[in-house]
Amino acid sequence: MHTNVIMSSVTSTCTHQSTIQHNFLQFIDEHIHLHDDTDFFSTLVNARIETINHLMPYQTNNLYQCITSDYAQSINGIVPLDSLASYYIEIEKQAIELFGNILCCWAEYEYYRIIQRVIRQPLTKNNNLQRFDNKEDITEVVDQVENDTRLFITPYCELPMTLSNAIALKTIDSIVKKNCYELLYFIMLPIHGEYVIQYHYKNTDLFPTLITTSQF
Repeated sequence: MHTNVIMSSVTSTCTHQSTIQHNFLQFIDEHIHLHDDTDFFSTLVNARIETINHLMPYQTNNLYQCITSDYAQSINGIVPLDSLASYYIEIEKQAIELFGNILCCWAEYEYYRIIQRVIRQPLTKNNNLQRFDNKEDITEVVDQVENDTRLFITPYCELPMTLSNAIALKTIDSIVKKNCYELLYFIMLPIHGEYVIQYHYKNTDLFPTLITTSQF
């Protein structure tokens, strides 16, 4: 009984935290659209990196290590960003409180942005998917992923989405969040070009599951 009460409390706390995080990301998204400020995160991060390097030169070139170093954490959200409006540091403070650091917040925002795009897209049935030689795992070269209209699900999200959105989501979850945050500067750009993809698909599946991708 006591275990159930504890688990219920933990679940409630996690759900509450998730709601606050979602609302914060929504607030940032509204700000970005209202002010046409698509470079909001890169501007904030660049300014903070500049401050860190000014106060403590010869920091690492690794973005994540620079932002999360002991010294950086003593000034993040505290030392003013003189070149920016005051609301930037207020948002940075909230991002640190909710996500640990501004880079994790940025990654979660890009993830949120993709999911919102997916939710708004019309859901259509895949008409041009088929299994080859009764194989369930299929490897395929896609010339221009931006023009591919098929819908996929991913191990990270069960919402069906276009291939370009699925690749972007996979990049965030499997690469960016493994401390390769430099890619955030590029994930904002549309996914395009030639990719090799592998997906799992059975005739009984509504949508194939994207497994791996690599760009030529």
